[in-house]
Amino acid sequence: MRRPYASICAIALSGATFAQNVPDWIALDGFEFATPPTSFRFIDLDLRDPHVYLPIVLPPPLPTICSDFTDNALPGAGFSFNGAIQQSFGTDADPADGLLDASSLLWFRPLRQDGALARVDGGSADCVAPAPPISCAPTAGGVPRVAQYAAFSMGTCLAPRAGTLGAPPYSPAVTSSAAVGTEACFTTAPREALFEFDGVLVPLIDAQVAARFVGQPANALADGLLSGFLRETDANQILIANPSLPGGSATLASLLAGGSGNCSARNDKDSHRGESGWWFYFNFNATTVNFTGP
Repeated sequence: MRRPYASICAIALSGATFAQNVPDWIALDGFEFATPPTSFRFIDLDLRDPHVYLPIVLPPPLPTICSDFTDNALPGAGFSFNGAIQQSFGTDADPADGLLDASSLLWFRPLRQDGALARVDGGSADCVAPAPPISCAPTAGGVPRVAQYAAFSMGTCLAPRAGTLGAPPYSPAVTSSAAVGTEACFTTAPREALFEFDGVLVPLIDAQVAARFVGQPANALADGLLSGFLRETDANQILIANPSLPGGSATLASLLAGGSGNCSARNDKDSHRGESGWWFYFNFNATTVNFTGP
């Protein structure tokens, strides 16, 4: 199965109302392991902040340009960061295995839309091509991450933290996750998470996932928001190897505005827990899928 240029491989999933909903996570006494779970597969995932940049060297006497390839195709490579994610979710580059290139799932154990605290797992799965898949199965060796979640019938479940979005703001902007009409939203407890960037695992701290439930019971998740903080010390150590990068590799920090070696005049760096780094914000949508595992 081909590794996508960027995909979420493990999702560990807090609370963001007009004053954000903040659940009493300590009140949860143990986890119920409901099987089969209600399973949702991501159908799209877009990095909204920060953006990623690469220098593009043009033939003399033209100057080197700094290319924002978050949504726009990288000159000479023909792909964008978000476009590569969408392609991996919807295609099978290795027809021999019959599986979509990348699949990220949320397993609700059980699905609760009434405000009760419950369990949700997040991680990758093997899903049968073509998209949308008829079923998904556990990934060999995959270990889903366990988190708590709570649903709210009113207010905002998760929004970007104050002062953490780039200036000037990027477009499209980050979409917050909130209840709408009769559709509740959920939010998860903060914890560590991993996402996969070109086959490299990137650690996020205080990672959170939220979305609005569509339907009763829900058959889709809308206005999803995944957030987490990447420490600059970690970003400086993570090496991304890809033929499209100058010299074939680069540190993750060098792709982010404000990072060492980055070509952008912006500085998207934030501070969290006394450390510098970047708050990452991804928006997503998901739909139910038949999961054949426990």
